[in-house]
Amino acid sequence: MIATMPLSIQRDRFGPRMLWLAAAMLAGSAYSTLDYAVTGSGDGLTHALLWALIAVMGVIAANTRSAYRFLFSCAFWVTVEFLFYIVLKTFALDDDVELGPLNMALLVSLLFLVGYVIGQWIWPTRAILRLAPEQKTDEPPKALYWWLTVSFIGFKLMFWVLMMAVGGGDTALEVAQATQNGGAAYLFKIPTLAQASYFLILLFAYKHGLYRRTAVLMTLWLIADGVLGAARYALVTTILINLLLCHLYVRPIRLLYLILLTPILVFVITFFGYVRNIAVGDAGVYLEAMTTFLDERELMFKLFMARLDMLPQMAEAFRLDQLHQLKNEGGMSYVYAFLHAIPRGIWPGKPPLTAAYVTEQTNPFVFADGVNIYPSIMLEGYINLLWPGALLIGVVIAKFSDLYEKALLQGSLRAQAFALMAFSFPMALINEGMHSNIFGSLIYLFAIYALWLMITRSVLGRRSSARLARP
Repeated sequence: MIATMPLSIQRDRFGPRMLWLAAAMLAGSAYSTLDYAVTGSGDGLTHALLWALIAVMGVIAANTRSAYRFLFSCAFWVTVEFLFYIVLKTFALDDDVELGPLNMALLVSLLFLVGYVIGQWIWPTRAILRLAPEQKTDEPPKALYWWLTVSFIGFKLMFWVLMMAVGGGDTALEVAQATQNGGAAYLFKIPTLAQASYFLILLFAYKHGLYRRTAVLMTLWLIADGVLGAARYALVTTILINLLLCHLYVRPIRLLYLILLTPILVFVITFFGYVRNIAVGDAGVYLEAMTTFLDERELMFKLFMARLDMLPQMAEAFRLDQLHQLKNEGGMSYVYAFLHAIPRGIWPGKPPLTAAYVTEQTNPFVFADGVNIYPSIMLEGYINLLWPGALLIGVVIAKFSDLYEKALLQGSLRAQAFALMAFSFPMALINEGMHSNIFGSLIYLFAIYALWLMITRSVLGRRSSARLARP
């Protein structure tokens, strides 16, 4: 039976509370701006920009109208992104950071958020589609269940076959480099369809009470797989996606509970990020890392904050911009984003990704080791169209968010499954920008997912596959 949202949650006063918060933050911004005007202190401007950022984040949250609707929404992920990567990171930066470039990075971030608010006003937050509790869904044909199950197992086995074929290495960087060679990065996206099969089974379980045991077994498989491969992102998203579907279709998850869960998620991110740089799947390394974390408890916080490298990268890029050492793309990186799939063998002069270009300029030694640092979609907007570029891309991402939530909350089962493959949207896109692997991967995943659905229809017939086209 399908659950419905309690009316008390629909009518909570989350929106007004967030607007009061925004008003208080704007007052703090005005005071800091006045202090900057009187004293000329760069710190005053930094504080003013931070207060303004928090205020606009409050407006973004308030536009969702309720705490229930805010949780796991695109607005939620935008506020989480800026809270950790921008606000908290600003406080964690060393005193020797130049305030001029830092303030430029904060200003371009503020412009992006203002653009996102404008987009929210143009495309208001969507409601959540629910079926009436008394309506029961006919159980889909068994052929569909077996197709999804076999697809999940088959694509999982395909991944391990590919891993053995390329050899890989002990560390995550070595594995990543091995899977990139000869265009193998796209080949390694095909096993991602195992996630699509899993999400469809999961949706049947949460929305319609079907295939629950299979959903549990697949979830345990993914968690074990994530632990063995030190796949921190897979572990965190598997947990959060189950919470999201529970929140939507079973019972509401309170924001406080998610806040209490945050230290555990931070531990997962930092712990497995730590072991990935030593050796993947080595039990001895796991035990040694756990001992290290217990002995040096502050290490977790340091490693987590070190991973939030987007703001320092932006500030360094703006420092180079002040020295006229950063080129202006003139909007071309947005064009290149749609040409990312063209192999470099066919197009030898294909421009590098935005992250690759910025990292090469700001951190050449890191770039030489094969590592890219997030440049952010805000910096990419500035590189293309200067300050208006950051504002405009905020509006564009708000539109993308609207399309994403339409698929996730009001779409068919197959649309919802694809949306879950881009879980936490638009966080990754904000981190990496449009001309990035993440955007290219979304386009490629959509293509192979559509092809897989066509094969599903051919194998099962129109009647069985039509079930995926229904809510």
